[in-house]
Amino acid sequence: MGDSENTAGDEAAETGLSTAIDVLGHGVEAVGGWAVNEVAAVGETAYHAGSGVANMVEGDWDAAAKDMTEMSSAALNFVTGGLTGAAETGYDLGVSSTGGGPGAHDEENNALKAAGEWLGDKAYDLTHPDEQ
Repeated sequence: MGDSENTAGDEAAETGLSTAIDVLGHGVEAVGGWAVNEVAAVGETAYHAGSGVANMVEGDWDAAAKDMTEMSSAALNFVTGGLTGAAETGYDLGVSSTGGGPGAHDEENNALKAAGEWLGDKAYDLTHPDEQ
């Protein structure tokens, strides 16, 4: 009878230990997945930042603006837990299902470019009032 009690106790201990290991393992997987996602997001953000700076140095302002838009989108997508990327994907799918057109990144880039040009024009007008 003593042996059966020890066996039952041992089985309970093994089951408890197994459950604890499983829970700990899932926690490590979640943290590991988060770390992988964080590294990928930081890498993508850094890539676009570097490319944007290189394009600025070369004077390719359109490409630099596009890289900066991509950089901010990558960072924002990570911060929002992928919601921004999902919204952009949904927008792109909607555009493609209605016959095509500019995607989410292109629309964002075009809006930022238009805003930059408007601001540039206003700054020029302020510094050159005699040309108006």
